[in-house]
Amino acid sequence: MADASPPSSPAGARDPSTDEAMRKRVRQSLTDRFGERVAREAALDRQGGHASLRIYWRIELPAPRRERVYPRGDRVVRALVLPAPGIPEGADAPPAPRDTADAWPFVNVQRYLRRIGLAVPDVDHVDLERGVLLIEDLGTETLEEAVLAAAEPSSDTGGNPPGPLGGEAVARCYREVLDMVLKLHRAARRSETDRGFGAADECVAFERAFDRELLRWELDHYREWGLQARLDEEAVGPHESALSEHFDRLTNELLALPQTLALRDLQSRNLMRKHGRWYLIDFQDALVGPFAYDLVALLRDSYVVLNDTLMDDLLDYYVEEGARAGLPWCEDPAGVRRAFHLQTVQRKLKDAGRFIFVEREKGKDAFLPYYEPSVGYARRALDALAPEFADLRETLDAVEPALAA
Repeated sequence: MADASPPSSPAGARDPSTDEAMRKRVRQSLTDRFGERVAREAALDRQGGHASLRIYWRIELPAPRRERVYPRGDRVVRALVLPAPGIPEGADAPPAPRDTADAWPFVNVQRYLRRIGLAVPDVDHVDLERGVLLIEDLGTETLEEAVLAAAEPSSDTGGNPPGPLGGEAVARCYREVLDMVLKLHRAARRSETDRGFGAADECVAFERAFDRELLRWELDHYREWGLQARLDEEAVGPHESALSEHFDRLTNELLALPQTLALRDLQSRNLMRKHGRWYLIDFQDALVGPFAYDLVALLRDSYVVLNDTLMDDLLDYYVEEGARAGLPWCEDPAGVRRAFHLQTVQRKLKDAGRFIFVEREKGKDAFLPYYEPSVGYARRALDALAPEFADLRETLDAVEPALAA
């Protein structure tokens, strides 16, 4: 086994000088938006950026004076900050910004999602020069926290992810979010033809795609970090050619699926509930991809495990409601389930590799408990696809110890 300890100076380690420079940029943006007194007296708390370049700060504004009214009357806002000004905050920068405020994918996609009726945080201020967005604070309740609280208490998990969840209270939360996915999928189809509804050519997400290169990059991310970096490279080497062949085939299958708009990271920590309504918070990387991508991100979440009965019920719900909404792929329930399993293999192997990458390169080991559950999702999907991809299952059996966990 390779050394599992993080490097002494990981690339993503917290640098106090960087924090201070970022804090200064946030206060400068607050000055532009609210004035010097508010910027000087505001309390700033860095919230972290998990595995991405984006870093959030929670900002508590001082009590307003008579002449000052804060947006929505809120004294708490969030700042979305890039580590350095000028770095694109999305997977790809827009080919040509339409206007100043639209130059960030977050702002561009936020405007589209709101136009089609999905709940997203307000954007209060755009500071392109300093790389700072001031956005609405949505509180602290994530979908993960909501469903864990709604489920029956379980025994101590010893630091591992909670066991499979079920029950009507959990199901209700997920049906509400699936309604958002259905609205997104229905709107994406309409946007391509109905300019009065929400034109596709006004949203940068429609200009980007989960093409062959990106899908293979995600699979190779697992090969590089989940296998080569985590295990003995000599043990992996003899299977490199077979893995590449299997990954090519899986990529081809995913590219052949119906395509629609995908938010890319629609999981339980990226959904917030405020005043009884679910909000999307991580959508700047949205792009056109397989229709099953967001379904897998949501229902095969690494952080919340759903039991088989609830999983089946939720997939049935998506298929039935999707058919009513006119989504053509929902006319084939078996095809939806096959697509779901194919996408699960690809997405969860990528997630597993990402968790190792974040630990090795950024010095963050909080995601390591989710490695084996992610590989376990891929194993179960391969079992459901059998006898298809039996050769991929055989190769993974030979190189991935977690597959048998």
